[in-house]
Amino acid sequence: MIRRSSGTARVPAHLDAGVFTAHAFHSTRRDASLLARQVRAALLAASAERFRSRTEPGRPGLSHVQEVTGPLYSPGDSQLVHPDVHRFVASYIVSTHR
Repeated sequence: MIRRSSGTARVPAHLDAGVFTAHAFHSTRRDASLLARQVRAALLAASAERFRSRTEPGRPGLSHVQEVTGPLYSPGDSQLVHPDVHRFVASYIVSTHR
């Protein structure tokens, strides 16, 4: 699961920089860690390849991805603790352009 948690549009029509938090869930800690690392690799590869959307108006593209934290193991708070679910969390600054 990936959600935008903060950020601002430097120039709303052209440049945006958001902080996105990625949560990788799996039934084993090892697989949750692997999934989190795969998310990181995919974001960095998309940035290096200057990924552009084929469906969004204006065809926005990734211009830069910077890791802020993680991936780090996060067992969750008291309401989210499930013995058969493991979670790794990471945050990234994702810059886009049109």
